[in-house]
Amino acid sequence: MLKIKKVLIIIYIIFLILNIYNFQVMAKAEAIVTLKSNKDKFMQGEDIEITVNLENSNTSAFNFNLYFDTDKLEFIDDQDYINIVDNKIIYVWYDKSGGENSKTGEITKLKFKAKSDGICSFLIDGNFYNEKGQEIDTDFNSVQIKIGETKEISNLQKQTEEINTKGQSKTNSKLQLLRIDQEGVSPNFNKDTFDYYLVVAGTINNIDILAVPENTNATVNITGNKNLVSGLNKIQIEVISEDQSQKNIYTINVTKTNDAEVANTNLETLAIENVLLYPVFDNIETKYSAEISEKIEKLNILAIPENEKAKVEISGNENLKEGENTITITVTAPNGYTKKEFVILVYKRNLEEEKKFINEQENNKQELEHAYEIEKLSIDEEEKIAEEISVDKEKNKNRNLIVMIVAVIIGVVVIILLVRFFIFRK
Repeated sequence: MLKIKKVLIIIYIIFLILNIYNFQVMAKAEAIVTLKSNKDKFMQGEDIEITVNLENSNTSAFNFNLYFDTDKLEFIDDQDYINIVDNKIIYVWYDKSGGENSKTGEITKLKFKAKSDGICSFLIDGNFYNEKGQEIDTDFNSVQIKIGETKEISNLQKQTEEINTKGQSKTNSKLQLLRIDQEGVSPNFNKDTFDYYLVVAGTINNIDILAVPENTNATVNITGNKNLVSGLNKIQIEVISEDQSQKNIYTINVTKTNDAEVANTNLETLAIENVLLYPVFDNIETKYSAEISEKIEKLNILAIPENEKAKVEISGNENLKEGENTITITVTAPNGYTKKEFVILVYKRNLEEEKKFINEQENNKQELEHAYEIEKLSIDEEEKIAEEISVDKEKNKNRNLIVMIVAVIIGVVVIILLVRFFIFRK
């Protein structure tokens, strides 16, 4: 019985020594980062203060990202360690003293200004490290605030009401919806676009059309959609305002053929030399816009058809005047009668507008260069911190290895002494 007790005592001592090491090396602190607002509800123009707190742990280095809604909030703080990219605040910090000034509790406070009504959320994520360079297991909590009175009508509701009110005007002669039972119509429907194009198979005789006016009291007349003939057909949707004073005609140019390629009026490329086209060219779109310098008199336009046998004609690209100019690119299909028009609305700046444009470009260039420098500094700072953390981790790893070796040696010595003690005592 005495021998069993002796063996149990020896095993317990070994277990205790090894667990001291495991506790020091393997244990990681569990922490939580919370966001707190100074209030739950704000009015437009009010300052908002968000506090970042670390609970249940100390940190000697961290980097976190705080995300916010730039449409409703403006970041007005000016601190070191901060960089802003779009809707993300990047905050990087480390204790230069090596752990003497580690942080817990309140980490920092960030200030915003309320811009527009709505519900805003603040989200956070990142990495936190203790004085030994070990990453802390961290959970993150978000916070939500409200801007404006809940009973107030939202901007979206106001816009919807304005659209509905405008739509019911007695002089409104536009459509709010245009749908047909065939695929391939271009461009996409827009109430201010009045010409559309479609190629259908030779077996199609009728096309069903749904045309809904913005003013439900307006009159809609549809003609040309029945008994289609081979070749070109024009379907017209006539919209007459409620008071009979205004009229708009939407035209769908339909080519009926068994060979769609001979009716191909699509462009493969549409571009202007040294000028940006908006939106970016897409074959389904027929209307574009561009802005040019007051010095430009003529535009070189590249318009290449998908079918090399199609004919392309360009008009309006010479003798450009200040203000609005309309350039028309007409593509005639190989069959000779199917046509599609692409329109580019070009605005030519005057001398005063040109000077303002050049100043804005220069300011934008300086802001971009400044933002790049800030980003570069932030990246350099993060790399420096990462390098220091890596060095600390390596030192900590070596220190732990030494502790383990010492612990094992002490354990072996203790075991030998205990064995010798019990043997000689016997």
